[in-house]
Amino acid sequence: MPAINVPRIGRAAGLLPGSFIVLALQLGTNVPANADDPHLGIIEYEISCMPCHGVNGRGDGRMAHTLNTAPADLTQIAKANNGKFPFNKVTEIIDGRAIVAAHGAREMPVWGDRYRKRVDPTESAATIEQRARTQIAALARYLESIQEK
Repeated sequence: MPAINVPRIGRAAGLLPGSFIVLALQLGTNVPANADDPHLGIIEYEISCMPCHGVNGRGDGRMAHTLNTAPADLTQIAKANNGKFPFNKVTEIIDGRAIVAAHGAREMPVWGDRYRKRVDPTESAATIEQRARTQIAALARYLESIQEK
């Protein structure tokens, strides 16, 4: 899968206020989000990851000092995996529901649960699951785009 040409979040940080508006509009419509939309990945990163992982994904977010385990440097995922970004593994980690307790404590929130919150009382379980998978995939694609070579 080719990398997505997305500006690093450091240059996109000025989008933060607008990102909340875009996300609110997206959640309030029946138009399905697209996992390949680079804006969705940036929005998800800003909301879900930036507080701990920092603007550039290096683990130096404003909340990092409050954690028992330092947040990972998200720009080094591919490097730690022989130069290949493990997309499926990353989506499983973000989702968090399938992580086995035997692997140790998890300070990172289980984002799969957060993404599966009902935003409309008429939403079907399938719609909720599809929205969650789309948000997780978009975030993983963004993380893939910030990998250092």
